[in-house]
Amino acid sequence: MKKLRIGIVGAGGRGIHCFGAMLLKRPEECELVALADPNRPRMEGGLEYLKYKCDLYEDPKAMLARKDIDAAVITTPDYLHAPMAVAALKAGKHIFVDKPLATTTDGCLQILDAARKARRLVYMGFNMRFDPVVQKTKTLVDSGALGKVFSILAHECYDGGKTYMARWNRFKKFGGGLFVHKGSHDLDVVNWLMGAKPVRVSAFANVSVLKPEGLPFALKKGETYGPSCTECAQRERCPDRWSRGDQMYGERAIKVDGYVRDTCIYQSEKDTHDQGMVIVEFEDGQTACHSEYFVTSITNRIYTVLGDRGTCVSDLHANKITVNPRWSQDVIEHRVGRGAGGHGGADPTMVKNFLACLRCDEEPLSSPVDGVWAVAVGQAAEISRAEKRVVEIKELLNPKNKLLAG
Repeated sequence: MKKLRIGIVGAGGRGIHCFGAMLLKRPEECELVALADPNRPRMEGGLEYLKYKCDLYEDPKAMLARKDIDAAVITTPDYLHAPMAVAALKAGKHIFVDKPLATTTDGCLQILDAARKARRLVYMGFNMRFDPVVQKTKTLVDSGALGKVFSILAHECYDGGKTYMARWNRFKKFGGGLFVHKGSHDLDVVNWLMGAKPVRVSAFANVSVLKPEGLPFALKKGETYGPSCTECAQRERCPDRWSRGDQMYGERAIKVDGYVRDTCIYQSEKDTHDQGMVIVEFEDGQTACHSEYFVTSITNRIYTVLGDRGTCVSDLHANKITVNPRWSQDVIEHRVGRGAGGHGGADPTMVKNFLACLRCDEEPLSSPVDGVWAVAVGQAAEISRAEKRVVEIKELLNPKNKLLAG
């Protein structure tokens, strides 16, 4: 089997800790030959973490110009997904784009148009589709066990999400807002399980805790805190302190671009939310509700799927799906095994599928068109939240656009 030669654009956590590490675990299938990021110290720190050597490029387009690279993995901050993906496609590369596909539907369509012209694979990185509990839920829905699905509730509590307020994710200009950056996971799962197109969206969200009034300890007169965990005088008593990770985000990297990864989550400027809810109506009248909370004492996802023949509750933390058939007292439980690796084994399974798709051995489990619809709902939710109104998807996306035909 010919080894696939891969380049990664973006030397952040997903690029290094996730995809870099996972690609190196499949040496019989692929070779990581290059890494591109404007911040050379960050790339060097990433390779130190991986204990690996490859070519480094501060200009991603220079890496993409290499004829010997088969595919590029795009793991930049979200606002760069569209320009980097388009550049890679124009250079003749197959691409993997980590979710979200882009921060706007316009950016998504630019990628689809470039892919059509280049005739190259755009692999949409929706790892939740590979979660064992989600896959079993999809099997139950498709089997007809629940009958016709008319509503879905997607509920996520993610305490680690508080760190978004320390990083670039806290600004919409970089991530599109958390309904796009984070919500696209669950909004895609909802679209996938529903099997229908979303038509209108309403959303509500606020910063309820991660602000100065939410500081988890009292300050005495004259005491100060912030501006980052590393510099904070109250670091030792703050239960929300965390490390910026000196290997990739230390002083050498900060001197290049000024990016501080451990900004105080209570003091930081931000224009996104720490809790919010999205309500979606679909083309045939079905409804869905997605809620996301980033200040919690638990981390879990629960999907409740309601059909005219039964209801199932899929609990990703408990690795359990409970089905209650309608007109019956029966309770059917499905225990689902979890795999090794990130997101319950979903990340490595997704990478395996990506490499198989490059060899034309398998079909991708998600498409860039799926990515467009998830971004459309997330973007509509951000507009709804800001303008306090119901947003029609057709304001952002023409459902009859030929690019959406796949």
